[in-house]
Amino acid sequence: MGVQELVKANLIVPRSTLPQVITDLTEFDTFHVSEKEGAPSDPQLDSLSLQAYRLFLDIDDILKALNVQSEIGLIETLTKGTKVEKEKFKASDWADFISRIEAGGKPLVEEFKAILNERSELQKKISDNVVLKETFDLLPHLSVDLNVIGRLRRFHIILSIVSAKDIQELSRSLPEDIFISTPIDSERNAIVVATSKEGAERVDKVLRSFEVRPLEIPERLPQSPAEALKVINQELEGQNLRLQELNQMLDANLKKSERKLVSLREGAKTAYDVLTEVKKAGDLKRFAVITGFYPTTRDAEFKQKFSRWLLFTEKVELAEHHHGAEESGETHPVAPTLIKNRPLIRSFENITLNQGPPKYGEVDPTPLVMLTFPIFYGIMFGDFGHGVVLMLFGLLLYARGSSSLKPWGIMLTVAGLSAAVVGLLIGEVFGFAVGELIPVYQHPVLELVERLHGTTTFNTEAVTTILQASIIIGIIHLTIGFGLDVFKAVRDKEYVEVVIEKIPTLLMYLFGIIFALAFIGAGNSFAGLLTKTNPIPLLGLPVSQAAIISLPVILVSVVTIIIGKPVAIILKKVPKDSIAMSAVMGVVEFLIRVVEFLANTMSYTRLGILLLVHAALLMVLNRAISLPLPVAVP
Repeated sequence: MGVQELVKANLIVPRSTLPQVITDLTEFDTFHVSEKEGAPSDPQLDSLSLQAYRLFLDIDDILKALNVQSEIGLIETLTKGTKVEKEKFKASDWADFISRIEAGGKPLVEEFKAILNERSELQKKISDNVVLKETFDLLPHLSVDLNVIGRLRRFHIILSIVSAKDIQELSRSLPEDIFISTPIDSERNAIVVATSKEGAERVDKVLRSFEVRPLEIPERLPQSPAEALKVINQELEGQNLRLQELNQMLDANLKKSERKLVSLREGAKTAYDVLTEVKKAGDLKRFAVITGFYPTTRDAEFKQKFSRWLLFTEKVELAEHHHGAEESGETHPVAPTLIKNRPLIRSFENITLNQGPPKYGEVDPTPLVMLTFPIFYGIMFGDFGHGVVLMLFGLLLYARGSSSLKPWGIMLTVAGLSAAVVGLLIGEVFGFAVGELIPVYQHPVLELVERLHGTTTFNTEAVTTILQASIIIGIIHLTIGFGLDVFKAVRDKEYVEVVIEKIPTLLMYLFGIIFALAFIGAGNSFAGLLTKTNPIPLLGLPVSQAAIISLPVILVSVVTIIIGKPVAIILKKVPKDSIAMSAVMGVVEFLIRVVEFLANTMSYTRLGILLLVHAALLMVLNRAISLPLPVAVP
């Protein structure tokens, strides 16, 4: 489990058989193709991938135009559930698969495109007619023929609609011309401007400065506004009826073909993705070279399946993968990461992947995340009521959600369970005492809030215990992290690094904790470290014994960190570097480590602090609810 070990494979096949080989590789679902930058694409595969992409775009455009969502929303998932209906396709290879998708999708695409194009054109015509109707509705009784006005030889007459606030200024700008204004409503006026033919250019210039355009009627309509309005109303009635028919046709066709269209789109997208990955198949003219990786657990299966072709395989060794390129001067393709965990652990992979997947050869932190995340969440938001609500929400998400949402459902369920358990331990449910809800549970293990005579206060002893527990959890968490760092370095065969840095860091932290406890046991004084015999906190060792045990180990660790690299340089165990500078950097690293140890360890107190803040907010909220509204709101 965790990050799987891989085998690198180079498969050499005749280009004529490449489509069938790719089909076989697709069936072998854990084969990861290594990308080859700059390599030419296979013409046949390039053509197939382009064909698949065009199909995908055509179908995707149709579905977007019909407002078909590619994924079901969370609210709809919770209320209606997720029902995935699968469409089965049988094909001999990818070329046949794409041909079948095209054969099934092209008639549907053409049918929908024809209806959508007609609807689009019709909507544009309706939009244009609505604009004309709004204009002519302002002049319902104007029966002047604009063609007659336009044929006048000695006069230039303009009819328009302008904003009422511009009327006075417009009138003053045309003192030499006939200017008639009639209010239409509170905001607009109809105007008529008459001038001689010689003044036409001047009048048009003035009107343009006010962004006033002459009233124009399309040639297809009668040139009388009143008659044009009648025709437009008739056209709109027919156009709206046709638009309704088209929408009904689209709804009926979509109801019949939605599942098929979605399946065809996903099939085309899958074909494009697969073919894009493998189409760069080397520089050879008649042979294709496919390089990729697969898990060692399927080595025998892979070799048997592709034994009829020329196949070269080698296991990707961790040390060689990390250091082989530096030592040999060659470049090696970076091995991908294949993570495999049990179902419960797999649910927490989203948290790991959110910070970036582990590199090949690194330890998969998901099992540790599965343990620590619910504990951290339970401590920070400990409340029995909130935990139960979150747990029920997680169960609902798992029961109704899609395959991508089910892991989140499991994760929320576990986190809610942890919060509910912590809530029981501290005796809190929605900010009230658990004993009020469960009468038999009057005395919680660690009563966080004391409720006496109508007042609520934090239990000082419980607060101290929670903060101490938070620090202890932090120490364990950090120790595991330092231990994994040592394990990784050993597995990568970085033995010098292990001796001069990794192990000293781990030991300095562990025994530094023991020394800190001894210091606390000695009354925060160095004077009694070697003489006092009272037990230290948590471990119970005598103060003097704890100091005698921890001090030598700390000193050896510090000395190793400071002079370890200079000694390794002298012994030629690491690349040559300045000995003096390495010693100085060792001192700097030691000081940084001490600060990091203190800061990182104390940062875990925020687990307990968030629990206190959570409880305090609920106390304030419950108190506000119990008060009259005018008092509660401020």
